[in-house]
Amino acid sequence: MKFFLQILSLSVLLISCRQEIVPPDNPAGNINEPVYTRTNFSYSFAINANRITRTVIDNTYLNTTSSRIYLVISDHSSGSVEIKVQNDNNFVLYSSVFDNDTDGIFRELDGYQPNIITMNFIDFTGKFKFTLTDRE
Repeated sequence: MKFFLQILSLSVLLISCRQEIVPPDNPAGNINEPVYTRTNFSYSFAINANRITRTVIDNTYLNTTSSRIYLVISDHSSGSVEIKVQNDNNFVLYSSVFDNDTDGIFRELDGYQPNIITMNFIDFTGKFKFTLTDRE
């Protein structure tokens, strides 16, 4: 009986163990589920997308007129993503369309407060990460 309980305990332990540990801030484990991060000084959006068609409109809640955009696309295999950053008056501070991998895009925004981010994914497959940080 004792041997049976040990085997049962061991099998429950092995079954309940997680096979793979996904590091924090890595969207690789969640297909089509975005990961948002907000602090007082930054906004971050990441997704491991598989043929996603979706428009995401989000507020940054950053209170700065000097910011930096960093954007990375890796493992791109289809589709495109349009990025638009606007202030509260819908003035476009940054806009671009991407349909391939990037090595990392840096842009600096000065003189305006980036409040609204629109990301329009069209049949997009790849890993996408967008970060907006305060430079002050």
